[in-house]
Amino acid sequence: VHPTEKPVSLLTQLISHHNGHTVLDPFMGSGTTLRAAKDLGMKCIGIEIEERYCELAAKRLAQEVLPLLTP
Repeated sequence: VHPTEKPVSLLTQLISHHNGHTVLDPFMGSGTTLRAAKDLGMKCIGIEIEERYCELAAKRLAQEVLPLLTP
């Protein structure tokens, strides 16, 4: 969807080592970093100059992720 999109799993792993409660992504793109932060229960702030990517990220963040149930 975005030319430099990264896997959510990679950013989740990186962000999970963050000691703070809020993640700032000044180059939000499609919102992968924000999605990872939300999945980890962290607050996030994204900044993006391209309106189409802001809309895409907003839609992406509106989707809920259900926890994985293990037997």
